[in-house]
Amino acid sequence: MRKILVLMLVVFTMSACTVVNINTNNYIDNINKVIKRESKYTNKNAVGFQYYLPNGVIQTEVNNFNQRLMSKGDIYYLYADVVSYYHKVEFKYKENKKAYLSKTISYDGKYGYVEVNEDNGKYFVEMMFNYAKIESYVKKENLKDALNNMAFILSSVKYNDDIVKSLLGNEKYKLSESETYNIFKTKKASNDNFLKYVDEYDNYDGENVKDLIEKKEIDQDKDN
Repeated sequence: MRKILVLMLVVFTMSACTVVNINTNNYIDNINKVIKRESKYTNKNAVGFQYYLPNGVIQTEVNNFNQRLMSKGDIYYLYADVVSYYHKVEFKYKENKKAYLSKTISYDGKYGYVEVNEDNGKYFVEMMFNYAKIESYVKKENLKDALNNMAFILSSVKYNDDIVKSLLGNEKYKLSESETYNIFKTKKASNDNFLKYVDEYDNYDGENVKDLIEKKEIDQDKDN
C-alpha cells in the first residue's frame, strides 16, 4: 500500500511540474516544449493539409489556405503556404532586437520563427513553422496562451503531398516568377496596417480567394 501511495505521489509531482513549466512566462521555452512533444495528431482538415486545434480555440471561417480562428476573444489568422512547402523554399529569418520577442525556432528538420511587437498594451504576434503562419493581435493577458496555442497548431500541420501536387497544377494556385514567398518575412507593421489586413480578410466573400496574407505582402513588395 505504501509503495502504491509513493508511486501516485511521484506521478502527481511529475504532472504538476509539467503544468508549472508549460505555464511559466518563459515564452520560448514553452514554445519549444510544445513543438518537441512526442504526440502530435490532427483534428481539422483544410486545403492540402491537416492540423490540430487545441481546446479553447475555435474555427470561425475558412477561405482556401486561410483559416480564421478565435480564442478568448482574440482572432488568429492561419495561412499554410503549400507552394513554399512543395518547392521546399529555404527558410531565412533575422532576429529583431527591437521586438518584444524575436526568435528562430526549429525542430526535426522544420524551421520557423516567432516575433512579437508591443503596441499600446497589446501585442502583434507572428509565428511561422513548417511553411505555415499564424498572425494575431492579442491582449496582454492572453499572450502566453496565444503563443502556446499557435505552437500547438503550427507544429501539428501535416501536408498531403498528393493533394498539394494536384493543387499546383491549377492556375489559381500558381505563383509567377515575380512573386515571393512571404511567410518568411515579418510584417513589422503598425496596428493600423494590421487592422486594414483584418478588414480585408473579414469582408472577403468571393469564391476565388487569392491568399490574402501572401497577396498583401506581394503588393507591398511591388509598391517598394
